[in-house]
Amino acid sequence: MKEKGYKFIEHTADVKVRCWGKNLEEAFSQAALSLMATISPNLEKIDQKIEREIKIESEDKYALCLDFLTEFLYIFDVDELIFSNIAVKSIRLKEESKYQLEALVKGEKFNKNRHEIGIEVKAITYSFMNIEEKKDKVTIDIVFDI
Repeated sequence: MKEKGYKFIEHTADVKVRCWGKNLEEAFSQAALSLMATISPNLEKIDQKIEREIKIESEDKYALCLDFLTEFLYIFDVDELIFSNIAVKSIRLKEESKYQLEALVKGEKFNKNRHEIGIEVKAITYSFMNIEEKKDKVTIDIVFDI
């Protein structure tokens, strides 16, 4: 298995994905890339013209993952932006017992004539969500409601 990546897992009605990386930051980055690949399957067609910084704060790692991915749905719906380069720079526990994530993402405005149209994702769900942290590998299972 590759050091980092994602794969789609069969699910009856929605899209289920397993994402992994050597640490939490890589696994979260892969989860976001899998969401982008659900929306537009060929990420190589997405140019890196626009750069955005994303900062999220949540009460735990599960909420952080859900909030982080939901932010991409919001950006896609409101600004019509899609990303092919997603790098979570840090995930840390702050003093107030909240987790904070900082990411740098690069992409462009979605163009239905140039970008492949995939599956419309309505929401990110907690159902079947799992974050498994081992010494040299983090795996995230997540379901996208379609």
